[in-house]
Amino acid sequence: MNEEQNVSMDIRGKVDLESVLKRSLKEIKDSAEARVRLESIINRSPAVIFFWSAQEGRPVEFVTENVEKFGYAEEDFVSGTLLYHNILHPDDRDNVQKLIDEAASNGKEQFNCEYRLLTESNDVRWVYEGTLIERNADQSISHFYGIIFDITSRKLAEMEIADNERDISVLYSAVTLASESLDIDDLLSEILMEIGDLLDIDAGGVYIIDHDKREANLRAHIGPEDDLASNISYSREEDMFKNVGDLPKHAIISEEVVRKDSRFVTRNNLTFYLYSRDKVVGFVLLQISDNESINEKNIKVLEHVGKHIGIAIENAQLFEKTQGDYEDLRSVDKMKNEFFANLSHELKTPMISIKGFSELLGEGKFGPLSIEQKRANDAVVRNAEKLRSLIDSLLYMSMEKEGKYKYNFTTVSVRRFIANSIEVARAQVGANNIVFKEDVPDSIPNICGDEERLTTALNNILDNAVKFMSEGEVIISVQDEADHIHIRVKDNGIGIPGDKVDKVFESFYQVDGSLTRIYGGTGLGLHVSKRIVNVHNGKIWLKSLEGFGTTVHITLPK
Repeated sequence: MNEEQNVSMDIRGKVDLESVLKRSLKEIKDSAEARVRLESIINRSPAVIFFWSAQEGRPVEFVTENVEKFGYAEEDFVSGTLLYHNILHPDDRDNVQKLIDEAASNGKEQFNCEYRLLTESNDVRWVYEGTLIERNADQSISHFYGIIFDITSRKLAEMEIADNERDISVLYSAVTLASESLDIDDLLSEILMEIGDLLDIDAGGVYIIDHDKREANLRAHIGPEDDLASNISYSREEDMFKNVGDLPKHAIISEEVVRKDSRFVTRNNLTFYLYSRDKVVGFVLLQISDNESINEKNIKVLEHVGKHIGIAIENAQLFEKTQGDYEDLRSVDKMKNEFFANLSHELKTPMISIKGFSELLGEGKFGPLSIEQKRANDAVVRNAEKLRSLIDSLLYMSMEKEGKYKYNFTTVSVRRFIANSIEVARAQVGANNIVFKEDVPDSIPNICGDEERLTTALNNILDNAVKFMSEGEVIISVQDEADHIHIRVKDNGIGIPGDKVDKVFESFYQVDGSLTRIYGGTGLGLHVSKRIVNVHNGKIWLKSLEGFGTTVHITLPK
């Protein structure tokens, strides 16, 4: 039989006995024999019977002998030496009197209540009182007939359960906060509030230790802030946190004399350290109220809370450091983008001039060129176009990452921007024996997009295809599929190793990044193409087989 069943049977037994006693109370006045018999039963039972007069303090006219269980003699009450009101716990007297007054004014015949009694040795007992009210003919109250049961064991069990539930709640909250919060100040403030629910404290604070500066700083507090030092410094010689193994793992309770108003008072402090792995990261200082008693169980709960707080603090500090490093990286990245933007602008102007004058030379505007001069000038034009494309990519990337690039979305002819890209690609391959084939149906619909950027994206893909070919063919095909168009760029070049396919769209990534690599390029082309396609709410991916070529797929919404 478990404890709950025992408590249940105990209560039922008391209720049954109470019913029997209530039915028998009237007989006490009418039958001396019944009275003697009933007193004999009661004196052997857990119930104590009182007859009180309805006067101030409830003077006792009759009480059973078993009142001795509370340390008092029957004569103490009947003689008037002791009033029942006097043995009530001072904190419960007003509540009990309030219940009596309410029952009397509402015309009730009985009432029930639970409260504390003080025994003759000043011990505290919890009791349950079931009281009948006897009234005169004019409905005024003449007497109270009370049946008192000692329920101290049940009450203590209930309070222990409540304490355990509170401890579990505090631990659960501490663990939850420690696992969810990465803001140190919010975390510590919440934890202090949880500790305040566990203990009656006048003030409390959490100090975080800065080992480099050799100081402990108050990061969170409750109660009057003036009661706690905002900073505690210590020298290298008196470093109290140097040898973690020497620090106590348990909470420390200490006393200090402080001035309060015009007098000196003794204040109780409770301190426990916050550990994370092999170091102490801080400590909690609590000022305990005079009426609060700290037991071993409270201390254990605080120690467990301290372990979780310590780990949470270290995690939050690592997060703050990571965040700081991230902001530094963002600043460096921003500086890099600004550098790229400025450099691109500075390079673009002379590059346009170089390309422009080279084209004029090629057209014979400054006189005829020999075959060798024409070949050399064509190489200058091709490389100037490559350099212009690289500058354009750098400028686009820096502006787009800063959110400063302005797209110009209009109706775009798919056939036109594909044809333009193929024309540029043919010019770039020069003397290489590379054939471009296109399969673009006349029925392919127009799309909405930035034609200049889409042309750049396709230019980069074609450039990437021919870069790894000395001869072969590149096939550009387009299909109309449901709500999008599907562009394929297929080459029969050297292909891409399987373990490198997923990386080719990363910025500045090259399949062969060694200093001895055969093929040129910066690794920007496919990355820029992916960004452009993404802006158009499209998708880009590729399939490749090393030694057999690559197919790049692009889908764009209609």
